[in-house]
Amino acid sequence: MVKVIFRQLSSALVTLFLSTIIIFILIRLAPGDPVELLLGRPGDLPVTNTPAYEERVQELRAELGLDQSYFEQYIHWLQRVLTLDLGTSIYSGRPVGTEIAEKIPATLLLSIAALVIQILLGMLFGIMSAVKARKLQDSTIRFICVLFASFPAFVVGLTFLSFFAVKYHFYEISNDASFNRLWLPAITLGLVCAPQLIQVVRANMLSEFGQTYIVSALSRGLSRRLIIKHAFRNALLPITTMIALSFATLIGGSIIIENIFSWPGIGNYALNSILHHDYPVIQGYTVIMVLIVIVINTSLDIMYTLLNPQIRQKGGEK
Repeated sequence: MVKVIFRQLSSALVTLFLSTIIIFILIRLAPGDPVELLLGRPGDLPVTNTPAYEERVQELRAELGLDQSYFEQYIHWLQRVLTLDLGTSIYSGRPVGTEIAEKIPATLLLSIAALVIQILLGMLFGIMSAVKARKLQDSTIRFICVLFASFPAFVVGLTFLSFFAVKYHFYEISNDASFNRLWLPAITLGLVCAPQLIQVVRANMLSEFGQTYIVSALSRGLSRRLIIKHAFRNALLPITTMIALSFATLIGGSIIIENIFSWPGIGNYALNSILHHDYPVIQGYTVIMVLIVIVINTSLDIMYTLLNPQIRQKGGEK
């Protein structure tokens, strides 16, 4: 078991290292120059087409380390990351770690609220769909799941915002992270993500319903409610895995929802940084999101290793 866990941790570290290379390369390949955006593009203003402007551009590139080769820039950035220093924002001049620490509580609040809604909908309608398989209720639930899964998140968000905020004024449009503003983006995000969980719950419940112990329980006259309870308990492990992965997706994938509802989270912060080509912020945000996903995936792998004897045996423990 120790060998399996060590191999999983080693694989996670390798994945994180390779991710830093991909992140750095993709950001540098993106069109646009952060220095020109910060000072103004040549030709936008009369003063930008002067030798003084070009001199200031070169000075700023040197200050930000952008005059170095890509390899040198990557090594210096990786060295800072290893010391938990994500650098300084080009646009605001503040430490990236400090700004992310200020923004991430709002994103966690939104993600947790959306996850609760997703779990409630997933469990309720997933079990109902499995119990009423191939009946009208099942067909209706599956149709609604396909409908919500087909619409992009921004379409659902803009529709809800137009209805609740613009037309009926039930929702306040502002810039704070209060509980009064939490419910609509949380419902939007929960509804968009719920169809996947509903399908997973339905599939695993139907799989359990086909097991021998369910047939035996029915033949002994056990109550339907008790049978559903036992089937759900046995199907809980893959469902829990799906929920954990959904949480990572909600944290990293709430950029559009945060932007639509002006929610002051890390996703909205990252999107504004992308528009400004703020390299340190984009790199810091992406590394943290990748790290969250890797930690969750590795934790799940270790949990499976501890719970599944077959995996331990493959690692050499008989």
